[in-house]
Amino acid sequence: MRAGMIPSINALMAVGLVFIPGMMSGQILAGVDPLASIRYQIVVMLMLVASTAMGTLLVILLVWPPLLRPW
Repeated sequence: MRAGMIPSINALMAVGLVFIPGMMSGQILAGVDPLASIRYQIVVMLMLVASTAMGTLLVILLVWPPLLRPW
């Protein structure tokens, strides 16, 4: 689980500090309130991290029981 989440957590930490994602910069250039665009970007990034966590957990739950069976 930890190894599967490392890239998503690193991307989440870098948003706004190191780079400005496309959706957020597009909304700012379009004239939307910067705080609203930041909120949208946070929601999008959290959805990506949550989907990665659910996918990783699903793979673990599907793979774990066959590994526990005796040969």
